[in-house]
Amino acid sequence: MENESSFWKGRTAVRWLALLGLVLLFVALRWNSCTAPLIRDEGEYAYAAQLLIHGVMPYDHAFIQKPPMVIYSYALASLLWPDAFWGPRLLGCFFVALATILLGHVARLEFGKGVARPAMMLATPMILLPGLDQFPANTEMFLLLPLLATFAVYVQARHHGQKSKYWLAAGFLGMTTLCFKYTALPLLALVFAVWSVELWRQTRDARICRKNLLAAFFGGILAAILELGLFLAHDGGTRLWECTVLFNRHYVGSNNFNLTHAWFMTKIFWSNWWILFFLPWAIFLRPHGRIGFWLAVWLCALLATSASGYGQYYIPLMPFWALLTAVGLRHLTAWLARWPATAGRWMGGLLTIFVLLLILRSDVPWLSCTPARFVQVKMAGFPFAAAPMVARRVAELSGPDDFVYVAGSEPQILCYAHRFSPTRFITAYALMIPTAVATAYQREAMSDLLRRPPKLVVFTLVSNSWLRQRQTPPEFLNFLDEWLEKNYVLVGGYVPATLDGGWVEPLATNQLAYANLVLFQRKPQP
Repeated sequence: MENESSFWKGRTAVRWLALLGLVLLFVALRWNSCTAPLIRDEGEYAYAAQLLIHGVMPYDHAFIQKPPMVIYSYALASLLWPDAFWGPRLLGCFFVALATILLGHVARLEFGKGVARPAMMLATPMILLPGLDQFPANTEMFLLLPLLATFAVYVQARHHGQKSKYWLAAGFLGMTTLCFKYTALPLLALVFAVWSVELWRQTRDARICRKNLLAAFFGGILAAILELGLFLAHDGGTRLWECTVLFNRHYVGSNNFNLTHAWFMTKIFWSNWWILFFLPWAIFLRPHGRIGFWLAVWLCALLATSASGYGQYYIPLMPFWALLTAVGLRHLTAWLARWPATAGRWMGGLLTIFVLLLILRSDVPWLSCTPARFVQVKMAGFPFAAAPMVARRVAELSGPDDFVYVAGSEPQILCYAHRFSPTRFITAYALMIPTAVATAYQREAMSDLLRRPPKLVVFTLVSNSWLRQRQTPPEFLNFLDEWLEKNYVLVGGYVPATLDGGWVEPLATNQLAYANLVLFQRKPQP
């Protein structure tokens, strides 16, 4: 009895140590980046959230390419931490933490206790490592929670009975996932297709199958009503459909998504995580009946990246990659050791730590630098660090009812300054990416600026904010040059700190060449 008691105390200690290690890993991955200035994606969502909180419809007054759940998430963070622009990052970390717990639950039910902790430990840096540009609160950070919850409900149903409540919950969670980002569709289609086939094989009862499928359908409809109802009631979802479906069809068809970008990201992952390209194959040392399904899930997650060159698109892939790696680690340990169970567990733990250190190795310079150094190096070449200072000057020179236009793709300035744009094109991408609608959108933006002339214009001088390409229609940029020269006067600009600069007012001609953001004020009207 005494030995048994000691055994359970030991296992409890291991559990608490593993939990403590996971918490410390979370802190280590976020301590110096949580309060970094907003990047443009975060500024876009934060601005849309501000509109929503003020009772203004986001898709009418902000051209957002993502479905509304990310806007709701940012609005929730703003209500929880009204004076903290980095609130969405805290909320995103909370979502990731819950998703990681769900991944551990899935791993334990599907493959046993020896897989849960390694899967959670590996997934955490794979999702949060700042070196892969995954420190912002992007849509994918929030999407992980309902996505992993959908898979957790499916696995729970497999092990505890095919009940309608599971299908209802999965339908609701699946639709919620889609309302974060439509690219999750391949993953959701796979899990519901496999689940339906399994249900039929288990029951051979058409009535039960129909009942459960209807439960999933009603769960999805309920989520759609709650999450899309505001926009459907407003204009039948016309603007939502235009921004998140019609334009994204053009966007995905642009040269921002192709095999060249996918190969570029593969090389980055290889240079940082080469060991993860080998370990998952150890699953075949001891084939498991469920391996085929989880390999298919991994392939669907890879398909959901849309062959993008943006690191955040690969975040939904990471939990399933970590899961397969954890299973491979356990099988490799068993194959190499052939030791008693206790020694095998310790060896598995040491191997997990070794792999974890290899994953973290490439990001040690980022994890060890100060917050100021992180911003200085990580955001070099972007105007993100300048945005708060420019926004303060914007707030000083304008009132809450004055329009401010940011020419470029830096909507975080509007968010910091609590000012509103005269046009819904708060980023330039829809105007600049060569698509069938670019010219029409340029003309709409020009019309907006003429109809509601802003008091201030912030002009972005860095090329990555415009995303101009060889086929970009020139009409809007030509209009801006003439319009600004005729109606506005240069106030000042931000010269990057690397050039011993800062906010400069007035801005000399020789300084203009080095500025990344410049501010114009409307001339007094006669």
